[in-house]
Amino acid sequence: MARTGGMCGAVSGGIMAIGLSLGRDAPSDPIDPCYQAVRTFMNRFSARYTELTCQALTGVHLGTPEGQAAFREKGQINLCHDYVTEATRMVVEIIESEVN
Repeated sequence: MARTGGMCGAVSGGIMAIGLSLGRDAPSDPIDPCYQAVRTFMNRFSARYTELTCQALTGVHLGTPEGQAAFREKGQINLCHDYVTEATRMVVEIIESEVN
């Protein structure tokens, strides 16, 4: 997220998708189903990849020129494609299980 080395964009995007799909429509609606789905997603992602942050997942800090160069040189973008694909698959599975 903005080259801070913080939470992986695939993870934050997955959390937002869950919130949009399972979040409350009114303040009086229950929030626990959405929160549980987010925890499930984060647990599954971290079980598969061990980490949730960009820096830990890629092994570089994209906030520095050196980190950006290393990211390109190592072909780390391929890892990111995998993270996005897998996060999307997990989120769809979780949302479908909640909706059905």
